[in-house]
Amino acid sequence: MTEQTTVPATAGSGHPRRWAALAVTLLAVFMDLVDITIVVVAAPAIQADLGAPTAAVQWIMAAYALGLGLLLITGGRLGDIFGRKRVFLAGVAGFTAASAACGLAQTIGMLIAARAVQGAAAAMMVPQVLATIQVMFPSAERPKALGLYGAVNGLAAAAAPIAGGLLVGNDVFGPAWRSVFWVNVPIGLAALLGAAVLMRESRSPRPPRLDLPGVVLVAAGLLLVLYPLIQGPESGWPGWTWPMVAAAVAVLAVFARLQARRERRRGQPLLPVSLFRQRSFVAGLAVAFAVFSSVTALFLVLTLQLQQGHGLSALQVGLTFLAWPLGLAVTSGLAVRLAATAGRRLVACGAAALAAAMVALIAGIAVAGDALTGWHLVPGLLAGGAGFGLVAPILVDIVLSAVPHQDAGAASGVVNTVIQVAGATGIAAVGALYTTALAAGWDIDTAAQWSLGYAVVAFGLGLSLTWALPARPRTP
Repeated sequence: MTEQTTVPATAGSGHPRRWAALAVTLLAVFMDLVDITIVVVAAPAIQADLGAPTAAVQWIMAAYALGLGLLLITGGRLGDIFGRKRVFLAGVAGFTAASAACGLAQTIGMLIAARAVQGAAAAMMVPQVLATIQVMFPSAERPKALGLYGAVNGLAAAAAPIAGGLLVGNDVFGPAWRSVFWVNVPIGLAALLGAAVLMRESRSPRPPRLDLPGVVLVAAGLLLVLYPLIQGPESGWPGWTWPMVAAAVAVLAVFARLQARRERRRGQPLLPVSLFRQRSFVAGLAVAFAVFSSVTALFLVLTLQLQQGHGLSALQVGLTFLAWPLGLAVTSGLAVRLAATAGRRLVACGAAALAAAMVALIAGIAVAGDALTGWHLVPGLLAGGAGFGLVAPILVDIVLSAVPHQDAGAASGVVNTVIQVAGATGIAAVGALYTTALAAGWDIDTAAQWSLGYAVVAFGLGLSLTWALPARPRTP
């Protein structure tokens, strides 16, 4: 998410084709959000077709999340500098081309590289949407436009698992897993053409400077953490893994020091260090990291377990996972309505429900044994989705309530970047547990149970930190 755009607070006529333009930009957002989740359902088919190890399958998800998370703030600033329409079009074009490259990939390395480009392209297009809403719509219409943006988020969560199952199970656009990438091509072309015609160009009156050294340092630091976590279990935890982690600590320390110096000199750092002096903001980031690091990872583990260990089809897995967005739909509207009076308590309840849901999933796997089917997991997934629905729609707003208004744009970029990087880190950490357990000779169900234990701990940690959050979102 980019820094907030300064627009007049008074109502006006707005862009005459603003609703049609919004529909086009939301189509691109939908494509991005579906693509994050849909690949999880296709992961076993990718692994079987390309002969990939489990670590490589984790990289398929992690590469996308890293490309997106690391460049979200940069993508927003590029829109402020060069024009949001121009950068949005470049992002959609890059995303569409990278999707085609994924569909054509002949090796796992080609697929991972194309996924990283996909994530980077998404980081160019996604931040422009909220900034464009601020510019296109008069103040009286912005809540409705932002509500539609939130609705697309929920629709994507519900559509991704079933779409993945249908595409992989029926070879809609080509052999098996390639369909989940080829489907982006017609959608991307439609979004590209519509945006070219309907969007109006805008840019910041005071464009910020890019912090390229910051981008390079934080990318290097995160890769030094993630590479040993993902590759280490496959290689039996060789000696090079721990020096890489130590190097990551050093690189990130240099990054933090340079960011602080840049801020003291009144520059525009990638990560404003002054934000971290506020206890509630730091606690909010920790809660966001704990929650979002587990969600994608647990779906990856369950997908591998159900398809490889119990022979379920991609469609059956997709239908099973549909319980999660159904649970989310039950509680997300309630969370939004009650956030102003019970925001922090809702997040605490959601984190507790998520932890309980993981325990229910572990118990369901243990009780079912070799007879495990998707139905054994549905109660836990419903409860998990309901808990997530209490957290996801309001957490960012609550965390931003901890910072002054003038820092809200920078803080928003930090929070959203943390959420994306948390997804990649969670995949690496949970994947490491899962792969290490299998390498130690454990059966696939036991490996899945221990991996889900990470989610129990993470959600429990998030619950323990909610006391430090602001009580409710900031009122406008």
